Amino acid sequence: MKVRRLATVVLVLLSTLTTIAGAQSSNFNVLVLDALDGKPQSGAIVRYFCEGLGWNPQNEAKTGLNGIAEVPYQCQEGLENITVDVPGEAKGECGGLGALKLSDILAKGIISEPNGAGGYWCPTKQRHKLKPVPGQVTVFVKKPTWWQSHVAG
Repeated sequence: MKVRRLATVVLVLLSTLTTIAGAQSSNFNVLVLDALDGKPQSGAIVRYFCEGLGWNPQNEAKTGLNGIAEVPYQCQEGLENITVDVPGEAKGECGGLGALKLSDILAKGIISEPNGAGGYWCPTKQRHKLKPVPGQVTVFVKKPTWWQSHVAG
């Protein structure tokens, strides 16, 4: 009888630890969409780094056919802000995200402002069709206009 109780207690503790470990995971997804037609962009490079540490070539992920890259990154203790960047050659990132709170990404989700400062200015039509998804950052890209690539860039 005592062995059965002990086994039950161990199972409950393991279940609790697994749940806690899953809740503390800082992995998140980055969805890359074309700002003009809203189509997912496969093969896009997503860079990420914790604020204060800087970018490193190992901190890259590539989007799959669904336009999503999983960012398997965990900031060190005390580093809450993370920067996400999509440095495309054919299509550039619209607007700019700046530093994001990892807790906001995981709890609420983030959708970038395509017409924000930084990157290319893009229309917001596709953004208005979306709702934030917890654990996901949505970034818009587009091919630069002649003006953006030759004069403004």
